[in-house]
Amino acid sequence: MKTQLHLSVLTAAVASALVLTVQTSMAKESAPNSVSAASAQSDEISGATQKREATSGAFVLTKTPEGKKLLTDMAADFLYTGPSKFDGKEIGGGRNMYSIATSYGNRPENITAELTMDYDPDAGKFVFYGTTAKDSGKILRASKSGTGLSVAWVKQLREDEIKKYGYNYYDSYGVQFDGPVEVITSNSINTGDKAKDLAALKRLEEIMGKSLTTIKEWNLLWQFDPKLTGKELEKAKEQAIRDFMSYEDIYVVNPKKMIIIGYFYRPLMVNPKNAFVYRDYQIDSSKPGFKLESAPGYQKALRDTNCAYTVSKEGRALYPFFDHQYPATSEKNLINRLVAYKNEQVFGSSKPGANAKPLPEALKKIEAMYNGNGKVVSKEEAEKLAKEANGKRQAIYWVDPSKKADMPDHYMITYTGIDSNGKPYIDMQPNWNRYFMLQPNNMCGIATRHSLYW
Repeated sequence: MKTQLHLSVLTAAVASALVLTVQTSMAKESAPNSVSAASAQSDEISGATQKREATSGAFVLTKTPEGKKLLTDMAADFLYTGPSKFDGKEIGGGRNMYSIATSYGNRPENITAELTMDYDPDAGKFVFYGTTAKDSGKILRASKSGTGLSVAWVKQLREDEIKKYGYNYYDSYGVQFDGPVEVITSNSINTGDKAKDLAALKRLEEIMGKSLTTIKEWNLLWQFDPKLTGKELEKAKEQAIRDFMSYEDIYVVNPKKMIIIGYFYRPLMVNPKNAFVYRDYQIDSSKPGFKLESAPGYQKALRDTNCAYTVSKEGRALYPFFDHQYPATSEKNLINRLVAYKNEQVFGSSKPGANAKPLPEALKKIEAMYNGNGKVVSKEEAEKLAKEANGKRQAIYWVDPSKKADMPDHYMITYTGIDSNGKPYIDMQPNWNRYFMLQPNNMCGIATRHSLYW
């Protein structure tokens, strides 16, 4: 049985920017007559996401069937809101506010609209249903534009994070769908062809059953005397549909492309200096009896690494947004599934031991991603190369063999430049990304943004 989901409010500005990707995605995946050809500029813009995917993590979900399934379920989990209730009656889902965008006459158009989204977990596909006032100009233009629609949703920061850190985008989530739009009007059930009219009525009956209208209207419109059965019930449903279609049109968006961004598992820094350096966290491994996990600055370093903090005891308690559909203890929970996927990719097991060794092929990917293909030098050589760079930005990797086993021993110089006094500036950072990637039971190393085509 399909799960019914719906979305929350999206700002018009975001969807207006996202609409630029519509032509490319639709030209690649839709039927030839449904969209127009993409321009070179559209190709260039929409390609940015694929480029980012290739550099944002060692393991990309779209590279495996399991990852693709996890990706669509992730989008569905983002959009899940649970059942709706009104006057004691409950339905699996309802309409909510989206931002949708299209173009007409070579000009962008943006619409804020209430839609119902239906997700088929077996097929990993989404469908959007919407209603609009009869003969609504924008929807009719969108159906004729040749570019289809871009339907978008975002979730901003949690309230407690905004209070503590402001709008730093530490935790934001976004999903964008591009697809052709189909408009269903009263003409669809009054064609003069009895078979076509009957098929259209059956389809509309199925759509109405998904709480296409607002829950209040749905309860008033789509409730029938329990004594009605058979033809009498069908006649009552047909009358309700005809009444509704006399003042409303229905439109259906069948996505052909999805872009999803989930910053919650991204190794992202938010401290003021924006650098993984020990001095920021006051971590001193030279102290007797030193243990990384109990060091004063470790939790802050862990939080800034994010992909590790999310599954820590402290961090997990701050992510109830992902527990609405499945509790934190469930294997179906989104965070738990991402952890299991990372474990499988890196260690060959969804539940590896604390000291698990990475698979040889996985280690190659990690070194290529986080350690310059494993090409390292000594600290002295790294400093010499940085000075010789004479202001040129580059990444230089070096290893400190004196570090304890539970500390990052791989370092990197991520910035070499000229400071305000005209002197060479060097910034050295412990390679936390590599360190946590080689630890089991976190989400480090998974690419954070994806494009998926149907």
